[in-house]
Amino acid sequence: MVVKTMMIILFIANISMKILILFHVVSIPNVASFSITTGLSHFATRSSTHFLVPASRRSCTANTHPMNFSHTSSTTRILHKSQTSKRVLTLIYLSSSRIKAVKDRDEEQRVHQNRPYRSKRRQPPDSRTATRWVIESIEKVLEEEDQYSSSISSASSAGSAVNARNNNSNKEDRSLLLNILYQIPKVRSKEEAQKLEHELMNMGVEDKFSFAVQERVLKVASMAGFVQASLKMLDFMLGLSTPKTSQGEEGENLDVHVHIPSYMAYISVLNRLRKWNRVDLMRDLLEKLSNACRIKGQKLHIVALNTYLAALCDEHQITSSKGRERRALACDEFMDEAISLLEKGVATERYCLAHPDVMSFNTVLNAVAISRNETLMEHVMHLMQDQGIEPDTVTYNAMLKAAPTADAKISILDKILNAPELVPDRYTIEMVLVPLVQMGRIDTVMSMLQRLCSFDQPQYSLQNAFSTFLLALVKDGEIDAARAIFDRFLLSPSLEQSDSTSTFGFARLATEERHGSQIDFSPVKPITRHFNALLEGYRMLNDPYKSARLITTSSISPREHACNLFDHMKAMNVSPDCFTLTLFMSMQNNREEITETWNDIMEVSDFRLEPPAFHSLITAYGKVGDASSACYVLNKMIEVGRLSRTSNSWCVLLSALSKASSLSCRDIINCNSCSGTGLKIDMANLNDKPFHGKDLVDIVNGCTYPQAAKIILDLMTSSPSRGYDEIVPRPNSQAYCLVASSLSHTDGVGPDFAISMFNNATANGRRVDGRYLNAIIRCYGENITAAVDAWKNVFRPTVLNTFTEDIDRSSSNFPKSRVYKNLVASYHGLIYVAGRAYRPDVALRLVYAMTKEGVEPTEAALNTYNSGARERREDAEKVKLHGQYENLLAIECTKYDSKDERRQTDQRIRIIL
Repeated sequence: MVVKTMMIILFIANISMKILILFHVVSIPNVASFSITTGLSHFATRSSTHFLVPASRRSCTANTHPMNFSHTSSTTRILHKSQTSKRVLTLIYLSSSRIKAVKDRDEEQRVHQNRPYRSKRRQPPDSRTATRWVIESIEKVLEEEDQYSSSISSASSAGSAVNARNNNSNKEDRSLLLNILYQIPKVRSKEEAQKLEHELMNMGVEDKFSFAVQERVLKVASMAGFVQASLKMLDFMLGLSTPKTSQGEEGENLDVHVHIPSYMAYISVLNRLRKWNRVDLMRDLLEKLSNACRIKGQKLHIVALNTYLAALCDEHQITSSKGRERRALACDEFMDEAISLLEKGVATERYCLAHPDVMSFNTVLNAVAISRNETLMEHVMHLMQDQGIEPDTVTYNAMLKAAPTADAKISILDKILNAPELVPDRYTIEMVLVPLVQMGRIDTVMSMLQRLCSFDQPQYSLQNAFSTFLLALVKDGEIDAARAIFDRFLLSPSLEQSDSTSTFGFARLATEERHGSQIDFSPVKPITRHFNALLEGYRMLNDPYKSARLITTSSISPREHACNLFDHMKAMNVSPDCFTLTLFMSMQNNREEITETWNDIMEVSDFRLEPPAFHSLITAYGKVGDASSACYVLNKMIEVGRLSRTSNSWCVLLSALSKASSLSCRDIINCNSCSGTGLKIDMANLNDKPFHGKDLVDIVNGCTYPQAAKIILDLMTSSPSRGYDEIVPRPNSQAYCLVASSLSHTDGVGPDFAISMFNNATANGRRVDGRYLNAIIRCYGENITAAVDAWKNVFRPTVLNTFTEDIDRSSSNFPKSRVYKNLVASYHGLIYVAGRAYRPDVALRLVYAMTKEGVEPTEAALNTYNSGARERREDAEKVKLHGQYENLLAIECTKYDSKDERRQTDQRIRIIL
């Protein structure tokens, strides 16, 4: 009976083996996955003994050595009569995995055919999650190996020696390994990471676990940045090192093996080395892998080539201020190596890498495009054509990035549009959007945007794309075009559109036909960034200095456009953020509008009020001359505990006082009846009357704007001795400069006070720069004589002695030095005082002194004199020949420039000597 049973089992085994051979299960190449639910598919990739036995326990026999087994011998070993029952169980596992195995075989064949790899696996949200997933797979593999070993042991008692070797990875080793790995995602310091790497290296993973576990541990180590541990495990797999337990008494190797890990494992190491800019280690690793591939008759994955090319291109783009010429030479060498690897057969011959694909060329082309090297661009394109690789959209995007003119970009775009297999992506549209709008090709813009929206892609991807489009248009001043795209692709159809939308041919939302088919798409859901991009454009239109170069066809003011956008935000349930608030504050024209706009935004917003929001409010009040409300807001910041940790908040208030002083320096601060009292700031008070029973408003009430600035400076300088240094920080150089700027708008604070404030700054260790000297000198008002004396005796020696730069004033580096910049700012302050004093003769002497000191006077000096002249008193006494002096001053400060359009009508004479 037993004999019949055994004969039946052998018959079933033979039939099963034929089925397996028919499906090529035993001839499947390297399969990375190891899952019991798929029948241990990786077990079929190697001999039944070699793959699961730890490396240190393998014997150097023809049946187990990876260099000396074939798929046929593997089949013979599976059916060995001495282990019949155990092999039958193995066949059952293999039979259940034939569908998975066939899929893995087809995937491997497709990879070796250099087709683009598209993973169907879910993508982890972050690196820590990705690391944890790999660790969980290691734990699952260990459980499956233990389960398999147990099943083999129960099926046959004759193979006890083999089972003992397979069970070498005992529970203690597995528990220790998993304990180390699960601590990796929790690392928070460099010291903890180094400790874990040391423990992992000392554990001897390569000596105790199978290659399936080692590959995954290798990936975890590389993802965590354990480069030494990763390279050590790779060296062992490639046969370049052996653990101590694999050596005899004399140190000879008892087991020499060559195992090429899965491409995901060694590419993870390459990615880590690329992140650390270690091209030298990447090159060494590729040489080791290539040697192993020559032994095994394999090739490295195409992603390895692309990763190495990307690392070379990264090094090419690195620039350094020190040793720039040497760095530039090294970067050229990196680019030369990258281009050489693109030549036919070079990558395969040098590193056993797969032949370059279109992504390889795109990587190099993108780096060449950034460097704007047209010669290299043409050379790489010729290599691409010679190897018969068709360019894709990414290739043309690199060409667009390198295109020098708008016409060149349009020409490249036309090539994309004329190729049926190519479709412009978001990066293509971003680079050609402005040129298309400027050339009036609105239909092309509409067609590309509609096609982009018709693709099946995540909503956030489209939102980010349109955010980029709007910012690009606003940056180049095409605000009407940006608003038109917003109205047609983002705005709800039920809401009112801008009057400028119809100007760009977007009067109706129609679908464009291309290649005989209609393009259907759904509108993109707008987010806060879209509204902020348009608000930035309207802020530029509202700025008198920036709006001169901007053109709009709208008859509505920028502020009205901003209010309409705010209504649309509320209608579409889009919450404003802090940047939205800042943009609205910058567009208000009076104190009532500022208070009303703030309250409207607070009703619909839910963001946390941080210092930048209050800073925008203080700046807005200062711009319209309401210093009382500005002081009230800072006092509110103190009460609710929202001051910045640095002196930034106090400097913002001092800047508002300086702007308000320039408008009216005699107004009195009254915080009790200002517009700021109507602000809605629903926050609990934390600091009540911190200044010895007083608030900030109690201290500055009744003072003029310049006096308030001086009082705040006194608070900042004396805060440590008075016990409120946590609220009022020590003044920095900017604080001194802003206070001096506020005082410069008065009729003059006197030479003694200017000198004392200057000495106060230097005594507090504040470095004196040109801006502060300019503001201090302006404090002299119309007293040009005192200003010049102070410059000669105090300020100029300080400028020359503060910086120890030893630069020849006749050299080309002198204009780049800080001494030069400080001298220019100081002389401009003196010329401003000369303008207020109606002394063009002194201003002319100052210009001559600038030239003698190696500082070239420019048109900025003339503008500074005119700025001071606008501040002079109407009854100021004129100097004799003031008109002639002013004409000479204009001649000395104005240099002829053939490109200056203002000089085209000037009459020129030829002087022949």
